[in-house]
This record gives sequence, C-alpha cells and structure tokens, in this order.
Amino acid sequence: MNKPLDTASEDYQAIYSKYLLRGRNMLTDAETRAISVGAGGAVIAGASWATFIDNAMTQDTLLSRVQRVETTTSFTQPVLTTNNTLNTGVAEASLGTGGSPLFTKTAQGTGTSVTEYTFSLNKVTSWVKVSNELLNDSQAGQDVEAFLQRELTSKMINEINRQMVVGAGSTECQGVYNSARNYARTAATGVATTNTIKDVLSAAWLSGASTDSPMDYESWRNSIAVVNSRALGSWDPSAYPILFPTMSGAMKEGTVYEGLPVVYQRLTTNASIASGEPLVCFADFTKYLLATNVGGFSVARYDETFADTNQTLFVGSVRADGALLNAAGVLNVTRS
Repeated sequence: MNKPLDTASEDYQAIYSKYLLRGRNMLTDAETRAISVGAGGAVIAGASWATFIDNAMTQDTLLSRVQRVETTTSFTQPVLTTNNTLNTGVAEASLGTGGSPLFTKTAQGTGTSVTEYTFSLNKVTSWVKVSNELLNDSQAGQDVEAFLQRELTSKMINEINRQMVVGAGSTECQGVYNSARNYARTAATGVATTNTIKDVLSAAWLSGASTDSPMDYESWRNSIAVVNSRALGSWDPSAYPILFPTMSGAMKEGTVYEGLPVVYQRLTTNASIASGEPLVCFADFTKYLLATNVGGFSVARYDETFADTNQTLFVGSVRADGALLNAAGVLNVTRS
C-alpha cells in the first residue's frame, strides 16, 4: 500500500477503525500512506461514515426538507427576495430571469427582486471525549466506533440546524430568521401581552404592512414553526399561550400548530420576549439550499489534550454553507 486507498474499500475502513481506536502511532508506514489525511492532519472518514451521516440527515426534521448539493467548491446562487407572479400562456423565451433557477421555471412578474448569496463552505465541527480504558478494551472496539459515529454526527447536525435557523451567514450558514430580517419578512401581532396562536396566525395572514405579505399556500403547508424558546422563561400559559396550544405540554414530541411541525430555538438573547422581538419564525425549508462536503467528513484524534484525565479527544469536521433562496418561504411574527 504505497498510495491512499479508496475510502469505500474494506481495507480503508479497517485501517481507519484502527486509527480511531489505537491512534496514528500504532499504524504501520504502509497503513499511514494508505489513509487520506485532510486539513490539519485529520483523517478522512471511511465511506460508511458518509452514508451514516446522510441517513441521519434524511431523518432530521429540518435537514430532511432542504435542497442539498454535495460540492467541494464555493459558488454564488441567485436569491429571490420578494414574491413574484408567474405569467402563464407566455412563451418561455419571453420570460424574465427573476426567479432562482433551482425552483421550477424562471419567471417575470410584479415586485420581482433578486440578490445573490455566495456559498463558501465553512467548517462545522463536533467533538467528544472517550476514556482511554474503553479505547484499549479490545472487546469494545466496534461499539466504540459506533458510539463515536453517533455522537459526532448528532452534535454536527445540531450545529447545522442552529445555523440554518439563526446563523449570521459569511462564516456560517445564513439562518432563515436572519433572512426574514434582511428581506423585511416580518409581521407584528398587534398584541403586547398574552399573544395567542390566533394572534400569531392573524399576523401571518392578515398583516397590512406594505413591505410584508402573507406566506403563499405552498410555503405555508411546507413550513415548520420555529418557536422562540425564550418564551419558556415563563411557564405561565396565560403569559405565552402560543407555547401551550392544548395545555398538554407543547414540548411533547409531535406538537403541531395548525398541522405545522414545531421546533424550539432561541431567537433572541433577552430572558423574556420584548416588544418587537419574534414569537415564531415560520420557515419553508424546501426553499433552503444546503451545500455540504459530507464525503470529506474527517476525524482528528488528540491523545495529549486530556491526557491528565486519561481521555482522548475526537474532533469531527465537515464543510457546509446554506441559505434560503426564496424569501417568500419565511416570515417572522413578532409581539407588539
């Protein structure tokens, strides 16, 4: 073995497993040459890891809905920032180029506005510490690798989810909440206290703000209701009844608002939701593009970092970037 092996081969997986459990110093020179080393000395994971990550993404509430592209390069993609009206009965040659080419056909219509987002594939990392006694247990080898696979993948997905909701862009994914703020996709409930689900839905559908329009039906039925978890600072249902639609516990898995799945994310830094701050962000993640390099997922093993506690640190990393490509797919509803 004088050159790197294909990461999908059984030989590569065997060497990679040995690296995880025993460290690079325990590899022969031939084995060291056979594995692929990524940036910073991290070792590219075997293809089975990429498959595991892909499967985990397809089961995730947010990631299962997004458009995904696997790439290793940066690129720029158009973003439709205002609603447009599709013209019918018009020759395609006569259509404008206002719409993003990712979604159906391009369209010319009223109020069409386009900007661009540059996908730059920033590093997303996750880490876990493992006891050296466990790593040295020959009987636990396969289970330890499965544990690392689950832990590193779970933490990575949690971080990508956070970025997809509240990421600032540039050095991380641009979150839908910030997209709504950037593109004036905000509606207020008109109620200062005791905001109910009815108040939120009325704001989403009946807003009279000239810079804001209700979500179209397609976006609405595909949306996820991202509730500002800061509202949990008060467990009084009379204060934030939007969190308690049935009084049976809104944190229960499977909670829905008018049929929409519900997730919770901190959208503000205040201990409670102030006037003008968001109660809910309605987001259609089918209009979100996530660029990843899952095939380049790598794991670095650090034997010395926690040597004083007899532990080994594993750091997994993948490159990703994402953005909403149609601003009609998001709406922030704020309290007044």
